[in-house]
Amino acid sequence: MYENGKIYMGLADGARVELALNMCNRHGLIAGASGTGKTITMKVMAESFSDAGVPVFLCDVKGDVAGICAPGVSSEGMEKRIDRFGLRGSFAYKGYPTTFWDIYQTGGHAVRATVSDMGPELLSRILSLTPAQEGILHIMFRIADDKGLLLLDLKDLRAMLNYVSEHRAEYMMTYGNITPQSVAAILRALLPLEQQGGDLLRRAGARHPRLDAHRRGRPRHGQRARLREAGAEPDALRELPFVDALGAV
Repeated sequence: MYENGKIYMGLADGARVELALNMCNRHGLIAGASGTGKTITMKVMAESFSDAGVPVFLCDVKGDVAGICAPGVSSEGMEKRIDRFGLRGSFAYKGYPTTFWDIYQTGGHAVRATVSDMGPELLSRILSLTPAQEGILHIMFRIADDKGLLLLDLKDLRAMLNYVSEHRAEYMMTYGNITPQSVAAILRALLPLEQQGGDLLRRAGARHPRLDAHRRGRPRHGQRARLREAGAEPDALRELPFVDALGAV
């Protein structure tokens, strides 16, 4: 828990172990065997950051810490821990303001992105393209940028690939060789993406703005920060095979 500018992490040989808030801008690793409290440690840190007014983003595909949005309930084991860690009188069960980022754009904070937002590198990973095919994708994005064209969804991507292929002769000396075989392979790779949920790349606009991590702004001094969780619907998320290609971002 957060007290006096420090996060109370636990006890070591009866002494309090605290993490100063000004030291939390470094990389950290929570390691341990199953059942030793790694998830709880992460949850306590997230709650403490929120109390300190620091925004938190949690990738919680399994939903282990989704309950952070609701107050906990007392139990015999919890009461023992409160006494063991010397929290009697200062600890209170409470929920934390939480926004669930929803990749399905139905029940939570919609995660929207255009094809142009994703860029050629990320799309190449999702589509499992070869280096040569990725090069074609880079050329296509460069042509779109030079012409001021915004690629919003997969339909725009298909149309741009067909346009580049049809005009490859005039672009070859400026951007490099564009082979119809590579373009056809990219178009073929789009088929499973569309079948596995690629239509979620919806058009962003005034009514449907794309995802902006900074849009909500910073909390005011003394105000608890909002906790943001990705993967609020773990079962549904696992039904999107192409998400696995994203890796850790």
